[in-house]
Amino acid sequence: MKKLGGSTLTQNDNLQPDSSFDTVKESASDVLGGLMSKIQRLEKAMDEEDMGAVYQIYWQELPVSIQQSSNANHEIDNFLTSKIDREFIKTFPFMILRKKVSPVLMDYQISSYYHDRTVIEIDATQPEITVLPEIKQQWEQVETGFYENEIKRLQNKEDDFEAKKILATTEIKKLENLIDQINDEKEELEASKTFRNRKKIEEDLLDLDDKYDDLQAEIKKWQPYLTNENHSVNPTNELNQQIKALMLEQAIAIKELRLIKKYFNDVKNMEEQLQTFNQNFLKIGGE
Repeated sequence: MKKLGGSTLTQNDNLQPDSSFDTVKESASDVLGGLMSKIQRLEKAMDEEDMGAVYQIYWQELPVSIQQSSNANHEIDNFLTSKIDREFIKTFPFMILRKKVSPVLMDYQISSYYHDRTVIEIDATQPEITVLPEIKQQWEQVETGFYENEIKRLQNKEDDFEAKKILATTEIKKLENLIDQINDEKEELEASKTFRNRKKIEEDLLDLDDKYDDLQAEIKKWQPYLTNENHSVNPTNELNQQIKALMLEQAIAIKELRLIKKYFNDVKNMEEQLQTFNQNFLKIGGE
């Protein structure tokens, strides 16, 4: 036995630190070995394009730190998007990639048509295929007759305004004629004014002034229908723009529904085929 600092150090005590460090090394070696095995499996899965294994190993088995470092320059993102885009176009050759929104998001349109737009979005990280909700809602609105009803409602409102516009022109003309008569009466009264009837004439003139003000107020009520200053009363431009926008939106949605009928029969079947593709994509390269 040896003494250290006044205490007795046995042979067993002397061996304890080395034994603990060996345990740490062994544990670390197991961890690193397991991690290396997962990375090698991921590389093999990518080489063999075993997509189910790629998603499983990368997202479920690798630590977040390794996920981030291995995808620092979007290597994994680019691999996933390139593979799913290739298979998507192979399965649905009429689909067209419009743009890559982000390293993992891609927008697609159905075939090519006037005013074509994004209809489907693919998120390669899941993977997940989504028909854009706002587009699907427009398809439903075509089927339910929403566009026809709304366009008709706005057109009726426009027709109603045009009728009021014609009426306003007629009413203002009548009111202006009455104002002309009042002005004539005022001139006659002024001309007949004498010292003896002065008070009576001035009272009559005040009455005519009141009538004149009332007529001017009535004209003011009708004028907005003939100008573009008050949009709440004269909504001509807004109504016209709304009708055109709805008609265009309806036409695009109808065109897309025709394409869907051509390639999928209906929207429900299209969504089912998209989900089937998604499931099959994860089986590519697997046993």
